[in-house]
Amino acid sequence: MKEQGFKIELKCRYDEWWRYNADLMCGCFDVDDNRIGFASTASDVADVGSNLRACPEGTAANRSVTLQTPPCDHLVLYVYIIPHTLPAGNDIDASRPFEAEIRISYNGRHLRTEKRMINQWSGASIEMKVANQ
Repeated sequence: MKEQGFKIELKCRYDEWWRYNADLMCGCFDVDDNRIGFASTASDVADVGSNLRACPEGTAANRSVTLQTPPCDHLVLYVYIIPHTLPAGNDIDASRPFEAEIRISYNGRHLRTEKRMINQWSGASIEMKVANQ
């Protein structure tokens, strides 16, 4: 079996997930901590500041974002969840954080799953160090 590298999946079941762009990027490193690669992907729905009134046609409500890396020993992962459309109201209690899930596997073997709470107003900037063990 050919070594596949890391697979990172960002998933969210929040009804208004369409209001967010999601970018994943990582540096890939060997056992001596030398950077040997870089991988990135994005799921952009609209330009920041678009303030859309509804989910754009053709945007899957339950979309996920997947990043596949080349084989490496470990990586530093950055996940950016960026609102392009802010909540409609100004009531903070009505705009509670929502959950997003990050699943990480290496060469088809599940390593870990992390759930993160995402602020509806600011989104999130997440840094994770991940080894393939």
